[in-house]
Amino acid sequence: MKILGIGPHPDDLEFGCGGAFLKMAAEGHEISLLVMTKGSVGGDPRVRLAEQERSAAMLKAKLYWGGFEDTGVTLTRELIRAAEKAIEAVKPDLVFVNYGADTHQDHRSVSQAVETAARYVKNLVFYEVPTTMDFNPGVFVDIGGVISRKVALLKCHRSQVFKTRVKNLSIVESAKAAAMFRGYQDRVKYAEGFIPRRLLLDYLIGRK
Repeated sequence: MKILGIGPHPDDLEFGCGGAFLKMAAEGHEISLLVMTKGSVGGDPRVRLAEQERSAAMLKAKLYWGGFEDTGVTLTRELIRAAEKAIEAVKPDLVFVNYGADTHQDHRSVSQAVETAARYVKNLVFYEVPTTMDFNPGVFVDIGGVISRKVALLKCHRSQVFKTRVKNLSIVESAKAAAMFRGYQDRVKYAEGFIPRRLLLDYLIGRK
């Protein structure tokens, strides 16, 4: 399958679905990433661009940039069109985007824009990030076998590891705690959880 992950900032995709992407890439599925901003409010954009490129290389993923300004992303025709262009280029079977209920304005805008842009894509699912609210997943991916590699993906974003706004808490600890909680919900040790807007189960039938 062709998979397209869309995130507002560098490291959002790794937190929300890095484990799922690692498993999919290992099975031969093609991964593409669209990151809407370079995260310039959270650090040097040149550094964050290089960090995202390292992470994409680990996933063997094609990387696209939206070119929008960090903290200034609003729901506009241009934002929707940026997502549409990536969808037209990739022709994905499955799109991942962050969940819309979120305390960060960029996240809310990107989620809404992608829901519109991906209106004709058969499979669209939402992932969570640390600022997500009211997230109640019903679909899970067991990431126990790739949890150490998910941590490595997050560590590619070296400048952000301790920028959690919580004293002495790293993004790695936060991601592992979230994965353990979602894992418990699905009766495994580590998992990522997703909320489907649309999920065609035919894509899973007959797959090993």
